[in-house]
Amino acid sequence: MTKIMVAVDGSDYGIAAVRTAVQLVQACGLEGLTCVHVVSLKPGQIGTHDYPERPDIPEQWSVCQEPLGIARAAGVKMRCEVLYGHPAEQILHYARQQKVDLIIMGGLGVSGIKEFFLGSVASRVVADAPCSVWIVRPGFRLSKEA
Repeated sequence: MTKIMVAVDGSDYGIAAVRTAVQLVQACGLEGLTCVHVVSLKPGQIGTHDYPERPDIPEQWSVCQEPLGIARAAGVKMRCEVLYGHPAEQILHYARQQKVDLIIMGGLGVSGIKEFFLGSVASRVVADAPCSVWIVRPGFRLSKEA
């Protein structure tokens, strides 16, 4: 296992996933990981005034600041990517494109939708991922020291 991706949405569930991913990278002696945040867009929004073809919206990058801080404090390299579209589709596309070995994400995010006790995005990613998926709940720790 060499490529780990953590998906975040600004929720406590996403931050729990980041903490778990950072601990795993440390435990396995890996070089780093990728943090992905997807800005959810409705069909037809890209290319409009609100979301140009190549959107660069600083507020969307702010979701990556806490994960970057967590990784930095632990001495782990983290690269962040902000994607645009349907969250599950973009997470899956990125994982396939980058040949990710493991996706780590929270079970319920800011959408508030509870689908069979698992967020709708997480359940879709689990069902269709090209790799293993680890669903994390807030409060989980890989080790007692972390």
